[in-house]
Amino acid sequence: MFYTIAKNLVKSYYHTRFKIRVVGKDRVPKDGPVVVCSNHISEYDPPLVGISVDRDMSFFAKSELFKIPVLGYLISHLNAFPVERGKSDRAALKKSIEVLGEGNMLCMFPEGSRSSSGKLQDLQQGASFVAVKSGANIVPAAIKGSYDRKKGITLVFGKPIDTKQLIEQGMTRKDVTLKITEDINNLLFSD
Repeated sequence: MFYTIAKNLVKSYYHTRFKIRVVGKDRVPKDGPVVVCSNHISEYDPPLVGISVDRDMSFFAKSELFKIPVLGYLISHLNAFPVERGKSDRAALKKSIEVLGEGNMLCMFPEGSRSSSGKLQDLQQGASFVAVKSGANIVPAAIKGSYDRKKGITLVFGKPIDTKQLIEQGMTRKDVTLKITEDINNLLFSD
């Protein structure tokens, strides 16, 4: 209930403040475990992805945010859970696999931090790890443009990646990460 109310408020705010275009929303599976993997250009990205899909979504958030009294309370009630950046956070990975094991959706920014250049940075393997472990599909996504009323921001969802099928074909997690990189880059350079 709280998530739905907050999502509708944020959606109204974003559509009032920014010019937003969403492409390929129909490519996001309506049920089952899904990891949305997107590039990361701004602190506005997580809410943009969250308001652009019909399903509830869980998010990683840097652990420091949970120490801020009001913000920590709010984001924990908006399906966010803490991750220690810059190191392998086993608790966050375990929580991710649990979320996906329940058939839910998780948003990840596998670059690990925002890109100041707008170009896709090297992806970490956490997204492919949790997707493979949980049997989740991965939906690549690309955020392009800028958060303003003139130029506008575009969120493009790509075709789902069936991780089970890729693993059956002999691909490793590293191969899956390379596939995610390729798909996000293709979306970034598409019209």
